[in-house]
Amino acid sequence: MTISVTRATALKAKPDGSDIGFGTHTTDHLFLADYRADTGWINPRVEPYQGVRLDPTALALHYGCSIFEGLKMFRQPDGRLAIFRPLTNAERLNHSARLMALPDLPTDLFLDGLLALVRMDEAWTPTHAGYTLYARPVMLGIEPTLGVQRPKQCLFYILLTPTPPYYRKGQRGFRLLADRRFARGGPYSVAAAKTAGNYGKMVLPIEEARRLGFDTVLWLDGRQQRFIEEAGITNIFVVYRDCIVTPPLNGRILPGVTRDSTLTLLRERGLPVQEAETPIDALCAAIKAGDVREVFLTGTATVVAPVSSISFEGRDHVLPSQTPLAAAIYDTLTGIQAGVLPDKYGWLHHV
Repeated sequence: MTISVTRATALKAKPDGSDIGFGTHTTDHLFLADYRADTGWINPRVEPYQGVRLDPTALALHYGCSIFEGLKMFRQPDGRLAIFRPLTNAERLNHSARLMALPDLPTDLFLDGLLALVRMDEAWTPTHAGYTLYARPVMLGIEPTLGVQRPKQCLFYILLTPTPPYYRKGQRGFRLLADRRFARGGPYSVAAAKTAGNYGKMVLPIEEARRLGFDTVLWLDGRQQRFIEEAGITNIFVVYRDCIVTPPLNGRILPGVTRDSTLTLLRERGLPVQEAETPIDALCAAIKAGDVREVFLTGTATVVAPVSSISFEGRDHVLPSQTPLAAAIYDTLTGIQAGVLPDKYGWLHHV
């Protein structure tokens, strides 16, 4: 499918690095494509950055028919840009689309549109250490109707934004608050979809956790309020003396790309890894007994970050200050992304 290109005539001033926050600056162009039930995906194009016009009755505005992705690009030693695992993000977008009754997006349209946009705005890639160019693909149901139904009209777009590191190696570990009131999703939910509503409802619990002096929430399952799921918007790993455990892809957590990459790296090291349910009570007891060596978080923004404590039912459970496994996985992942370690897995897609 041919992508039409319209260049912006007035370019934005690029930030110098000191004023870059997450999403505070967007690049000069967008990639867009339209969907109609009778035609499929049509009109792929790169256009100057602009607002998106929606009818006031658009389905996305009333019923949450909205999904998104997030992925990063990294400058390589030879000067080229490389995108980290874009095909995995394309697959996850379609996984979310199926859960939200939105149409599949062809993988080649996702990748070709992303490449066309990145080539146009590559100069926006920050040069500061740890900074990256971040892509946010979005799909919206835009059909103008107040009926609750599968959208027959959709818009897909990708924007780019220069992004600072969310976590730097050596920073203090995250302090988590687990509370039986806080769950990401219940039975038969769409918690495994990267959909807008899953994030909007996180704001109040995370605000409360921060008001109490914690960094974010350690979510518990919505049925029994017993099993740990995610921490904020990241996946979680627990390193016991004899194994490493992360919650399973049970429909209640997001299938994180960094989570999957971390599992690959752990298994390559020959470490015993389990994807299994972890009761919060058992985890706290294991920390108290000294049977937990470290806990760490994984995510696109976070990469890999240690946890320093978990608070539950009024008691702080402090974790070891040394987190060698988290540091090693962080070094390996960031080394592959930056092109200074070999990419044995084919994770990098060069622009």
